[in-house]
Amino acid sequence: MTNRLFNKSFETSIRILLLLTEFSCGQNLDRIYIFDFMISYGTTFGVSEHDLNGNNPYKFGELATRREIARMALKELVLDGMVCPLNSVDGILYSITDTGRKYAATLESEYATEYRSTAKKIIEKFSDVSECTILNQISKKSVELLRNKQE
Repeated sequence: MTNRLFNKSFETSIRILLLLTEFSCGQNLDRIYIFDFMISYGTTFGVSEHDLNGNNPYKFGELATRREIARMALKELVLDGMVCPLNSVDGILYSITDTGRKYAATLESEYATEYRSTAKKIIEKFSDVSECTILNQISKKSVELLRNKQE
């Protein structure tokens, strides 16, 4: 993997590998970037006591750019043999490869441990919910936050 300091694609690649280790099957780009966002801000979604990315009043503004960064990160992960794209009736699904799983297993920081733990909770809570429904819930939470700031 290309390793550059402050490389958003690289950081996202690491998080995607951690996330994909928690899924039992391939996932599409939308589910990957949405779940990654939700894991980063777990308190907002009722699954953690604090946000992995800190308290960020502008967190909902990140969502739009995360999709493109995740797409680029997945492309790099596929080229590096860490993730395998699979064609399906529902589009392209991404699964972690054995190489990716081995690399992810070397990530043993406190952040990685907490990311995995929060990922399990998000997957359990939202696995049967469509991406569209989740995005609508996120949008509602964003509007609520804005309204609370104005009061």
